[in-house]
Amino acid sequence: MGDIGQNATSILAGCCGPWTEAAIIDALERIAAVYGFRWFALHTMPSTDEGGSGLKVIACNWPAGFEKAYERTGLARFTPLIRALRADPMPLPWDVDTFYGGDEDDPSPGARLLLEHGFRAGVFLPVHGLTAFNGCLSFAGEEEVLTPAAINELHLAAFAVFGMLAMARFEENRRNNPLSLRERDCLKLAMLGKTSSEIGTILSLSEATVSQYLSAATRKVNASNRTHAVALAAQLGYLS
Repeated sequence: MGDIGQNATSILAGCCGPWTEAAIIDALERIAAVYGFRWFALHTMPSTDEGGSGLKVIACNWPAGFEKAYERTGLARFTPLIRALRADPMPLPWDVDTFYGGDEDDPSPGARLLLEHGFRAGVFLPVHGLTAFNGCLSFAGEEEVLTPAAINELHLAAFAVFGMLAMARFEENRRNNPLSLRERDCLKLAMLGKTSSEIGTILSLSEATVSQYLSAATRKVNASNRTHAVALAAQLGYLS
């Protein structure tokens, strides 16, 4: 264990805004050490049983090359894990022997990869959002028995970390906004349900010019149509 005077909450509370991904990763490094873990990762996870879908890593401190090997051996798409995380919002402690078939005399390829890199046990902490977003924070290391209180602390930290990461990326996107002022104005009014003709009247532009601005904005955010462009631009912080 690391500094027993700290816990996940106190470490995150020390991260003063505006948050950055670097500060969040540093905090996760310290949280992992306090709870006796070596590795951590932030994942998004599929909300449906789409074929081939699996956990996607957003950020981690995994050893070099491990992420590709994790994907190659099928661990990112390990069905029992994904089904368990999607079905139950509670934390999921695991150990390689019982969950991945880690018989040391004849381990599965996935279990062998985990054992070689010190992923012997850990915990997955799912975050089910009110929107379509689902993710989880995971910690792993050597055998480490966590108390129920420690697991609860880490689970609360998972929700906080995803919120902090969303704000960090929101601010970064806003600083690097690819939309022009007029494109943002048109999208904001479209978000309010205004037609191109109505937007033109409000902004003293022709309907054709408004359509050009909206088409350009749709291309810049890689959207399929105007409605999709409004949703993406708002989600990415481009309309703030």
